[in-house]
Amino acid sequence: MEKRTQELMVMLQSDGCSLEEYLQENQGELLEMPLAQYLQQLLETYQVNKGEVIHRSGLNQIYGYQIFAGSKAPGRDKLLALCFGFPLELTDAQRLLRLGGHSELYPRRRRDSALLLGLREKLTTVEMDDLLYELGEQTLL
Repeated sequence: MEKRTQELMVMLQSDGCSLEEYLQENQGELLEMPLAQYLQQLLETYQVNKGEVIHRSGLNQIYGYQIFAGSKAPGRDKLLALCFGFPLELTDAQRLLRLGGHSELYPRRRRDSALLLGLREKLTTVEMDDLLYELGEQTLL
């Protein structure tokens, strides 16, 4: 992914661009990777194994393995728990949320601001939940 989202939007808004041209020209820019495939890619990138990530995420072990297998479609908080289980860099976490069909972390939301800080500081899931609890926000688990 090399083009900014705004660039893609401008292309779609221009009068001379047909959908076929747009899709052909920007095939590598579209989010079409299955969530399970991206999770596998992250395991390789971060050189960790599923069991470690699931354990550190605090998710139920069976449910965690089902997410990695692609047989469960997790909610946003479950994906965020996995983000802290790796722990992921922000760009990877945002992409994981998008591929899972959820909104990215948004710094104008109080809870999301705390989550963004937690990712930056490489907090554990438990530490993140403690911080969210202290702020009066919904915890991940």
